[in-house]
Amino acid sequence: MNLRVTGESKRELLTKLLLYSSIYGLIHVNYIDLVVPGSNAPGYHLWLIILYFAPFVPILFVLGFDDWELLVSMGLIASLMNDLFYFPIGNILLGRRYDLADCYAFQLGLRGLEVRWTANLGFALVPVSSLLMATTIYMRAAAVVLILWRWWRE
Repeated sequence: MNLRVTGESKRELLTKLLLYSSIYGLIHVNYIDLVVPGSNAPGYHLWLIILYFAPFVPILFVLGFDDWELLVSMGLIASLMNDLFYFPIGNILLGRRYDLADCYAFQLGLRGLEVRWTANLGFALVPVSSLLMATTIYMRAAAVVLILWRWWRE
C-alpha cells in the first residue's frame, strides 16, 4: 500500500511525526537510557540505535519505500532528543543532580579529546570524546535538515 502525501496533508503528517519523534526520544528513550547501565550491557548502544528507528519502520509499509527520508529523519530526531536532553531528563524524572553546564560543554565539543564514556556496540567498544560526541550531534542535526528538505521537495 503506497499513499502519496502532498500539500496540506504533507504538512500535517510532518508536524505529527516531528511531535511524536521528539516526545518519543525525549521521554521514552531517555527513560530507558537513564535506567539501563548501557556501557555494561553487551551491544547496548547498537540496541539503542535500533530503538531510535523502530517505531518509524511502519512508515515504509504505509507510505512506501519512496518516503524513506521520514524513517531516517525521525529516528535521527529521536536520537538527538536522547543525547541533548539526557541530563535534564535525568534531573527531572530521576532526581539526579547533573551539572548541566558541564554536561553540555562535553556534548557540544568544548572538552576536546576528553573521554567520559564508551559506546558499547557489542562487536566494538568506542571511547567517546567530547569532539566525537559533538561531531555526531552536529552531523545528525544537519542530516535531518537536508533529508527533510529533500523529502519536502518531492
